[in-house]
Amino acid sequence: MRILALFDDGNGSVKKALPDHDVVSVGIGNADIVMDLSDLKNIKKLVDMHKENPFDLLMASPPCESWSFATAGDNGNAYRDKNSLALRTFQNWKKHPYVSVRKLVERNAPEIPAVYSRYLRIGVNGDLTALFTAELVKALGIPFVIENPQSSMIFDKLEREGLSFVKNVACYAAYSDDFPLKRTGFASGVAMNLKQAKRAKFAFGDWKGNKHIVRSSIPEDLIKHIVSHF
Repeated sequence: MRILALFDDGNGSVKKALPDHDVVSVGIGNADIVMDLSDLKNIKKLVDMHKENPFDLLMASPPCESWSFATAGDNGNAYRDKNSLALRTFQNWKKHPYVSVRKLVERNAPEIPAVYSRYLRIGVNGDLTALFTAELVKALGIPFVIENPQSSMIFDKLEREGLSFVKNVACYAAYSDDFPLKRTGFASGVAMNLKQAKRAKFAFGDWKGNKHIVRSSIPEDLIKHIVSHF
C-alpha cells in the first residue's frame, strides 16, 4: 500500500511502523518530502504527485496545540473560542483564566504582547494546517485517517470545512506499555474498532524525552491496526 503521511516528520511513527508499505512522509522536519503544510499552494504539488503515482491512503497528524484543551478555560482554550473556533483577540486573550496567561496579566508583565504574538502564530498555524489537511483530503478523494486528541476542536473544524467522517477513539496504553492512556481520535470514512483501556502504567505528565517528538509518537501496533482496515 502506498501511504501519504502528513506531519510524520518528528518521530516518524507511521514510516517506522510500516516498513512493508511504501510510506511517503511529508513535513518541515525529517521527512521524505520537506514541505510547509501550512502553505495551501503546496496542495497542488501533492495532488500532482498523486496523479503520477497514486496514493492508497492519507494519514495525517496536524499540530494539536491550538485545538486541544491543555490550556482549557472560558469556553475553549487560550488560543480560540470553542463555539466559533475563532482565535482570541488580544483583549479577550488577556482575560483568559489559563494560569500562564493569568499570571502574566496579574503582574502586568512587559512581555505580554510578545507572548500573545506566539499564541496567535500557533493558532494561525493550527488553522492553516487543519485547512490544508481538509482540502487535500477532498482533492485526493482517497481513504484518510486524521489524528488528534480525543477532545480536540480540530474535529469540529474539519466538519466545518466539509469533511464527513467517523471519529474513532483509541487509548495508546491499550497498544503499548510504553505509552500513557492518551485517548486519541482518528477521523476517517471508515469505522474502526480500536482498543480502549481504563488505566496505564504511568501518567501523561511522566512521559520522558523530548516533549514534541515523544508526545507526537503513536504506538506501532495502533498504526498497524488502523492500516489493517484499508
